[in-house]
Amino acid sequence: MDSISLLPDDFLLHILSLLPTKDVLNTSVLSKRWRYLWKLVPKLHYIDIDEHADHGIFVRFVDRSLLLRMAPVLESLHLNLGRQCSDVDIGFWVRIAVEQGLCELNLDYEHYQIVPCRLPQSLFTCGTLVVLKLKNVSLKDVQFPVCFKLLKTLLLEYVIFLDDESPKKLLSSCPILEVLDLTRDDNDVDNVTSFSVMVPSLQRFFYNGGSGAELVMNTPSLKYFKTLDCGSECVIEYLPEIVEAHVQVTCSNTDDILKSLASVKRLLLCLPSEPELPTGSIFHQLEHLDFCTCDTEWDLLMFMLKHSPKLRSLKLNDIHGYSIVSPSPMRHWEEPSSVPETLMFVLETLEWRNYRGWKIEKELATFILKHSRRLKIATFSPADCTQVRMELRTTVGMKYRILMELARLPRGSTECELVFG
Repeated sequence: MDSISLLPDDFLLHILSLLPTKDVLNTSVLSKRWRYLWKLVPKLHYIDIDEHADHGIFVRFVDRSLLLRMAPVLESLHLNLGRQCSDVDIGFWVRIAVEQGLCELNLDYEHYQIVPCRLPQSLFTCGTLVVLKLKNVSLKDVQFPVCFKLLKTLLLEYVIFLDDESPKKLLSSCPILEVLDLTRDDNDVDNVTSFSVMVPSLQRFFYNGGSGAELVMNTPSLKYFKTLDCGSECVIEYLPEIVEAHVQVTCSNTDDILKSLASVKRLLLCLPSEPELPTGSIFHQLEHLDFCTCDTEWDLLMFMLKHSPKLRSLKLNDIHGYSIVSPSPMRHWEEPSSVPETLMFVLETLEWRNYRGWKIEKELATFILKHSRRLKIATFSPADCTQVRMELRTTVGMKYRILMELARLPRGSTECELVFG
């Protein structure tokens, strides 16, 4: 007998749980030791993305393997479907899984042309479910109220609802939900014009809402928030427990968003040009700011420096690479009449990625280096010149010129180390 077969069942079952179920079942022919071991695997992963494979064989395989399981609890069921499956088949699989004490369901339709499937009502009263991930699914026929008393993680990607009230009812049925990951279509095909997230227990929220519908949030326990777009408008109640936020939005009411983040400690900001700025707000806890330079006024940066008395680390970066070739005409920089105290007495670290040495960038770099008396290290990384198809000789010459210009700039801190790379 081989050495792997001598390992304890628990160890082997853990290894098998990492494999697609088709491969797991194939191990049953290895020896008597493996013949029935596959039936005890607590995690099942089915993949049907090959357009040339026989779909009927796949359906019968899932039916058989689910029904023949002997493990007391089904920890995870992952259905990765690249072709259309009937609601009857998917409903049967989900019902069997629920009866086996399902803890995690990941239903992933990869092909966007597939008609969203409908799920059985038994899923929405599953008392053992802890993680639920749904992609390209319709919840229009769900009968409320539902109950997810143990659900802690919910992922909804391109999910269709009946109306604005449906997501409210769904989220209100998750009393201990901690993580919500929500991706919506740009065309508002989910039938929701205002998406409300009112979850007192929520701690982490990832939101990609496209460019249309409104987002309304009341999540007092939230510690981490990331949004790629909040749609036309974003209404967020104050977040007293927020620790880290990544905010990339194009909506108009940026002042309200910034007000809600007053307690944040780590913040990534990418706002539209000429954003609305809040009045009277001070980021008392902010220690690290990652500021996107792709398409915004520099006045926003000065505002953040002025209103962040504990800011020790500042990172500037064109994270989208929109302005590799030439400066955006929207950019504007005027040296403020007074220097923010954060620069003079608090800031310790400066990192500037995609630095190109343009006149406006050099002026800002001069201002920061000159007035930052506590600065310990300033790192400048040049833009990726391969994106503009420059010859190697030109690229090296440009980097050398930028390096020499930076080295000659006055520094307010005698301890400041200049790094270029």
